[in-house]
Amino acid sequence: MKKLIFVLFLCFSTMVSATDNVLDDGDLVRISVYGNPDLTTEAKVAASGMLNFPLIGEIRVGGLSAPETEQLIASRLIQEGYLRQAQVNVIVLQSANQQVSILGQVMKPGKYSIESGAKTLFDFIALSGGVSAKGSSEITILRMGETPPKRIAVNIDQLFLKSSVDIIKRTNIQMVAGDIIYVPEAPVFYVLGEANRPGVYRYKPNMTVAQAIAAGGGVSNRGTDRGLEIDRRDEHGQLRKFSASLATEILADDVITVKERLF
Repeated sequence: MKKLIFVLFLCFSTMVSATDNVLDDGDLVRISVYGNPDLTTEAKVAASGMLNFPLIGEIRVGGLSAPETEQLIASRLIQEGYLRQAQVNVIVLQSANQQVSILGQVMKPGKYSIESGAKTLFDFIALSGGVSAKGSSEITILRMGETPPKRIAVNIDQLFLKSSVDIIKRTNIQMVAGDIIYVPEAPVFYVLGEANRPGVYRYKPNMTVAQAIAAGGGVSNRGTDRGLEIDRRDEHGQLRKFSASLATEILADDVITVKERLF
């Protein structure tokens, strides 16, 4: 019996805590008045803390709890003679404090609400329209709610191509309010000179010069795979040129130059 009372007490405490959360700027709320469907309103709390409600105009709700907002609107409707009695209901549809930010190379970067139904890393990537063509498979999560902020790295390519279903499920991290998901631009390399398709290509670890040139369409009829050169920046940011063979391993941002045949 004591255990049951304790559990009920915890549940009641949780409910009280939830209703005591105050409204803040950016919160999306739905306000309804029993028996008056024409007064039903969905609106965001402005940065000033104000909210526009039919008949009574702007009211300051920032810093008030949902029950306090209900009482305020009801009293205003009665005091100003619009209703004899008013039963007002305020529901927070989207809380600005319950959002996850998605930055970088996704189709629709921005802030997304946990209350929208999205819960996990993959949910929020899907909400943002997915990783763009320029996006990297290396995704970083910053958990800002911890001190110091925790950094979590996830490699999407390795996860989906090389992992079991159980590992994928475990890696589909539950997001919490304040998390930041960052998708950087994918690393690239450059193929210049006498390649069939010189240009910029997506870099993958452990790539060789041969694979890089193949990505550029191979050596053209005018080119040669002898005397290959790579331009690479050192730890000081200085550009260095060195000779390479087809077996040389390249790094991100390398510039591979295919020379023209002499005869």
